Amino acid sequence: MAARRNRILFVNHVSKVLGGAEINLLELLATPAAAAAWELHVACAPESPLDLALSRLNVTLTRHPHAFAPALNELRVVGRRFNPAAKIRGWREVRRGSERLAGLLQAVRPDAVVSCTNKDHFAAGAASHAAQIPSIWWINDVISADFFPWPVRKLFALRARQWAKRLAPVSDYCRSALIREGVPPDRCVTVHNGIPLDHYRRPESPAGSTRSPESGPVIGIAGRITAWKGQRLFLEIAADWVRRGRPGRFVILGRAFNEDAPFEAELRSFIEAQGLQDRVEFLAFQKDIAAALSAMDILLHCSTRPEPFGRVIIEAMAVGVPVIAAHAGGVPEIITDGIDGILVAPGDRKAYLDALERVTLDPDLRATLTANGRQTVARRFTVERVVADFVHVIQAAAAVESKDR
Repeated sequence: MAARRNRILFVNHVSKVLGGAEINLLELLATPAAAAAWELHVACAPESPLDLALSRLNVTLTRHPHAFAPALNELRVVGRRFNPAAKIRGWREVRRGSERLAGLLQAVRPDAVVSCTNKDHFAAGAASHAAQIPSIWWINDVISADFFPWPVRKLFALRARQWAKRLAPVSDYCRSALIREGVPPDRCVTVHNGIPLDHYRRPESPAGSTRSPESGPVIGIAGRITAWKGQRLFLEIAADWVRRGRPGRFVILGRAFNEDAPFEAELRSFIEAQGLQDRVEFLAFQKDIAAALSAMDILLHCSTRPEPFGRVIIEAMAVGVPVIAAHAGGVPEIITDGIDGILVAPGDRKAYLDALERVTLDPDLRATLTANGRQTVARRFTVERVVADFVHVIQAAAAVESKDR
């Protein structure tokens, strides 16, 4: 008789977008290895982009309703000033959400709960702790002063110590930040992001469709349009590139959330002021990210704060696009400078420009970065490896829970 698979409940409340945490979850659950290892359950917002995407997966899983009221769902603390009144309203909704999850845990009776966002960590952590079910927090943010005010960080660390049996940060950089805030090191296990490699292959170009050398490279940036992701720096690099008399086009792939609409407007004003209208293009997020990245010749990663991981970097590497990235956060855990990508000092426009010239003028370097980049992803950043890592994390959390009872 086959051994019973562990029943795992993944919790993600996000109702309006498919962000990095949601895409990571979708790709994890779509992997045959995940279905083989676990009986899959997901608590998510009904009719959300995540819920709809889950319904289209060719795997057996059970979806359960889970959402927060606007007091919490629309509250953002990453990069925002601390508003005590808003946080109090949000915390009350966390408690209500935790009570609803407690009922779900009683009905589903999972062997472990994996929460995917910071708000879900609090709600699911409290409910799991009360039910004596191992709580694993999949950490997709850097819990540091770069992103969170002091009260949020301290509360996060306190609740993590109380409720989380294991935390799974997406990089060693994120892990170090958690430890600095007071989370015990033995509870923090790095699980680097991974992707389904077969989904990230450069499409074959029809004969005669390649660009002429005179048109120059297509240089892109991809990600949510928000100040710390560095789109302003990207445009300043574009303006400098044009002043150097270099050919090429610049593409901003992504979208702004409502609160970042003024920042996007500033970017468009900068383009007009610099006379870059014919050289810069905005593209909305594409369903086929591999095809969108494949249309680029070089990807610039321009984040001005330390990146938790840098998922778009491994996506570009997988489709054979050379990457020039900021040497900060989790990025150096992906790229070995000069081998499978180029690292530059964050915010250093001249360093970016010099690296761009190196990559565009040296075909041998481009070929090396392209070949090694895909090999790096195949060796270290596959979603199958993520599943294997989580199998070990969940086993360790269950052992701790059993010991603590």
